[in-house]
Amino acid sequence: MAREADQDWLGEKTEAEQRLWDAFPHGQLVDYQPGDELRAEVVAALALGAVAAVPGRTAGVRIRGARIVGELDLRHGAVAVPLTMLACTFTEPLRMEEAETRSIDLGGSRLAGVRATGAYVRGSLSLRHARITGGREAALLQKLTVETDFNAEGLHCAGHLSLSGAKIGAALVLNRARVEYAGQIGLNLGGAVIGRDVYGNGLRVAGQLRMPGLGVGGLLSLVGMVLTDPPESGHFANQSLSGESSNIGGDALFNELTAPAQIELSGGTFGGKLQFKAASLAALDDFPALNLSGSTVRQGLYIGDGFHADGTVRLTGVQIGGHLDIYKMRPNSGRIQLYHAHAATVRDGTSRRGIPLAGGSASWPDWVMLDGFTYDAFDPYLPPQDRIKLLRRQPTYAAQPYEFMAAYYRALGHDVAAREILIEKERVRHRDFRRLSRIGSVISGTVLGYGYLPRRAAFLAAGIQIAASVFYAFQMPTAIHPEDRITYDPVLYAADLFVPIVHFGQSDAFQSHGFAAWVAFALPYLGWALGVAIVAGASRALSKGGGGIV
Repeated sequence: MAREADQDWLGEKTEAEQRLWDAFPHGQLVDYQPGDELRAEVVAALALGAVAAVPGRTAGVRIRGARIVGELDLRHGAVAVPLTMLACTFTEPLRMEEAETRSIDLGGSRLAGVRATGAYVRGSLSLRHARITGGREAALLQKLTVETDFNAEGLHCAGHLSLSGAKIGAALVLNRARVEYAGQIGLNLGGAVIGRDVYGNGLRVAGQLRMPGLGVGGLLSLVGMVLTDPPESGHFANQSLSGESSNIGGDALFNELTAPAQIELSGGTFGGKLQFKAASLAALDDFPALNLSGSTVRQGLYIGDGFHADGTVRLTGVQIGGHLDIYKMRPNSGRIQLYHAHAATVRDGTSRRGIPLAGGSASWPDWVMLDGFTYDAFDPYLPPQDRIKLLRRQPTYAAQPYEFMAAYYRALGHDVAAREILIEKERVRHRDFRRLSRIGSVISGTVLGYGYLPRRAAFLAAGIQIAASVFYAFQMPTAIHPEDRITYDPVLYAADLFVPIVHFGQSDAFQSHGFAAWVAFALPYLGWALGVAIVAGASRALSKGGGGIV
C-alpha cells in the first residue's frame, strides 16, 4: 500500500487507467474500445516498477486498442516486465534511449515516432504491421541491442528508419515492410550486426537503403525488394542501395530486385551464393547499375534467369568460388566489366549429355571487358568459334583474354582450338595497324595464320615449286656454256632458284630470258621468305607441344 501511495503524483486515475493498474500485477491483457485513453505517465510508472507483481504471476503492461496520450518516456530506465501494446495509438514519440527492457511488442500500433538509441532489449522486439510517422526522426534505433528477434514484418514507416550499429541476436524480419522517405536515406542498416538471418522479402523503400558494413551471420533474403526515389544530390546521390564492405555469412538473395539507381556492394564478403535472378536494375548518370568490385563470393554469383541491367555491371576484381552464372540474362543488358576478376566456372549455356543446346556467346551483352579475367572452366564446353564471338565483344584489344582462353583449350588437350583463338588474337591486333602494315598483316594471316599455321607456308612452297617446275619445262633457259654438256632438269632448276641453301648447279649452267628471267629473279626471295616463316612457325609449334605443325 505504501508503494502505491508513493504514486500520488499521478493524480486520480481514469476508469481505463485503473483497469490497467489492477491487471498489471497479474500480467493480464486489457482490451480497450476506440476512444479509451491512457496517460503515458501511467503506463511508464507501471513499466518502471510502480506496482509489484502478484507472487506466482508475471507482471506486465499488456493492453490492446488504447490511445496513449503524451510522451511515453522510458529513457535510461530499467524495465523489468514485458511491454505488450497491440493496436495502440501513440500521440507522441515513444522514448527509450539507453533504457534496458524486457521483450516489447508493439504489433499493429500507430506511433508518432520511436527513439531507442542505445536501448537494450532482453528478449524480442516486435513492430509487426505497426505504422510509424515522424519524418527525419521517425524511428531512431541506432546502436539498439535486441537479444533475440526483431520482427518488423509489414511495418509502415513514413520517415527515416535507422538501425545503424544495431545488434540483433537472432533474426531481423522486414518482410513486406514499407519505408517512405523519398530522396533521403530511408532505411539505414549501416554497421548493424545480425546474429542469424535477415528477411526482407517484398520490402519497399522509397529513398536509399544503406547497409555499409552490415554483418549477417546467416541468410540475407531481399527477394522482390523494390527501391524507388534515391537521393539526387549529396555524397550518396544516385545510389538506391549502398552496401559496401558488407559481410554476409550465408546466401545473399536479391532475386526480383527492382532499383532505378546503383546497387553498391563493392568490397563485400558473401559466404554463400549471391543471386540477382530476374532483377531489374538501372543507373543514373555514369554510375554502374551494379557494382561488386573487390567482393568475394564463395559459392557463386547468379546474374542470369531474367536479370537485366540498364547500365554497367562492374565485377572488377571480384573473386567467385563457384559459378559466374549469366545464362538467360535478358537481351540488351548493359556492359559487364570483369577486369582482373576470377570465377571457378563460367556458366553461360546449357547442354545435355555433353551436347550444347543453348547459350554461349549469345548469353553475353554486346560489350564485355575481359582483360585480366581468369576462370577454371566454361559450362558448357563449346567449340572455339563460339568463344571467339565472345572475345569479339570487347571494345578494345587486350592480349590476355585470348592467351588465357587458348591456354584453357590447350589444357583440355584441344590444341587446334587453342590455335584458332591465337590466330583470332593476331587478326584483331593487326586490325589497328596502318595501311601498309595492314597489307602485310593480311598476307601473313592468309599465308601463315600469323605464324600459327606453318603448314600453310609449306603447302604454298610446295605449290610454287611444282608450278615453277612446270613453267620451266616449257620456258627452257639457254645454256651458259654449251660445251659443258650439262643435262637440263626443270625440277632441279626451279629448286635451285626457289629452295634456300640447296644447290644443284642448274642455275649456274643455265640462264632464263624475258619474262622467265623475272620469275627466276623473284623465286629466291619467295623461297627465303617462306623458309623463314616455316622455320619460325615450326619453332613456335614445337614450343607449344607440336600442336601447330599438324
